[in-house]
Amino acid sequence: MPPEDLRSVHSDAPFEVVWQRLHDLIRSRGLTVFADIDHAQNARDAGLEMPNARVVIFGNAKAGTPLMLAAPDIALELPLRILVREQPDGTAVLVHRDPVGLAAAFGVEQLAPAIAGLSAIAQAAA
Repeated sequence: MPPEDLRSVHSDAPFEVVWQRLHDLIRSRGLTVFADIDHAQNARDAGLEMPNARVVIFGNAKAGTPLMLAAPDIALELPLRILVREQPDGTAVLVHRDPVGLAAAFGVEQLAPAIAGLSAIAQAAA
């Protein structure tokens, strides 16, 4: 069973369109992309097959640093990330942690607005 604080946003658009839209949104907001993990490509490299599934890790030091100063262990969850996975019909689902729940899990609920844009980015990319 997935953690309760995961949020899924379903899109009618194809995986590649959603993936590109997500990257464009992240960059247009002045955020830094730190990593792009392509699980399906890694599976193919190992001789296995799986549907498209990619994780983008992104953020902004001005938003994340105050959270890490207030709750150093939250650094395990930062920078932020969104998974985009392909459905059997070719459409995509975006999955991310609820930013309010994430902040609450580390006792810094008052700083949740700094990362609240995560949900808006996922919604807009869908």
